[in-house]
Amino acid sequence: MNKISLEHVDKVYDKGVQVIEDLNLDIREGSFTILLGPSGCGKSTTLRMIAGLEDVSGGKLSIDGEDMKDVPPGERDIAMVFQNYAIYPTMTVRGNIEFGLKNAKIPKAERNRRIQEIGEITGLNEYMNRKPAALSGGQRQRVALARAMVKNPKVFLMDEPLSNLDAKLRAQLRTELIELHQKLGSTFVYVTHDQAEAMSMGTHIILMHEGKIMQQGSPEEIYRDPENVFTAKFIGTPPMNLIEAANCLATWNFPEKASWAGFRPEHVEFQEIPDSIRMEGRVLTREMLGAEILYKIDTAFGCIHARDYHTDDRYQDNVVMWIPRKEICFFDRSENRMRA
Repeated sequence: MNKISLEHVDKVYDKGVQVIEDLNLDIREGSFTILLGPSGCGKSTTLRMIAGLEDVSGGKLSIDGEDMKDVPPGERDIAMVFQNYAIYPTMTVRGNIEFGLKNAKIPKAERNRRIQEIGEITGLNEYMNRKPAALSGGQRQRVALARAMVKNPKVFLMDEPLSNLDAKLRAQLRTELIELHQKLGSTFVYVTHDQAEAMSMGTHIILMHEGKIMQQGSPEEIYRDPENVFTAKFIGTPPMNLIEAANCLATWNFPEKASWAGFRPEHVEFQEIPDSIRMEGRVLTREMLGAEILYKIDTAFGCIHARDYHTDDRYQDNVVMWIPRKEICFFDRSENRMRA
């Protein structure tokens, strides 16, 4: 069942600036859906339209089959968590969590029960009497999450909630959000420009660019089977290697009308394998990342990246590589994937 549907949705600001154009999107109930893309792609605008914080210029937006055109934000049964926490500095943790419940005139006994339950889930029970100034960044973000959760909404909307945290804390809270989603079984819609967050957390990824959906699917589908050059370049660290047909038409035996060949860094082999393309190159950089090494290699076809899981020093200068033909995908002049 689709929890949220956008049908032919447009968003146009003053002076005719169009941010979203003919957007068609279904977000399934109980999913952890990620709106992913570079700055200015329209992902936050889409989230704000779902929340009711932005008007829809054209098309239809519905939640649970109900048109949201005339439904104000407070009546959409959603909760939103912002990048900057948006918690009240003069209130205690308990006061912040309880604030919305008081406004909704929830009885005191029920408020206490919910706050105790949410405090256990988020690990905040021992901090209930502290004010935000006495909390770490991660704890403040947990307060923002707890305040959203305590309302038992149908949908959680999150706009880059981890971007202000350091790398270690971001990784920790990513894991906690995954566990939280599994516990609650609610629909999560999460905006980020960080593909590591998207790939590790989402059950469904919607990759956007210039107000349009470039590709959507599971993290595995987006990574393994890119539909276009944009997806191939955006997803993956390092991203897919792309080689222009003009540089290697004869050597690579490109299909007719193909303009690009692409392959992932982990598909570069340093030992000869059958049915592959041979390449030579010179190692420019070598990054030791624990269990793997990333190489940047200068070749006759341009620079490529390779991922190797041997951590000795055998590849320091000139190298020979093989690319399995079955792992190469081709893109046409319009930068769309070519299928056999």
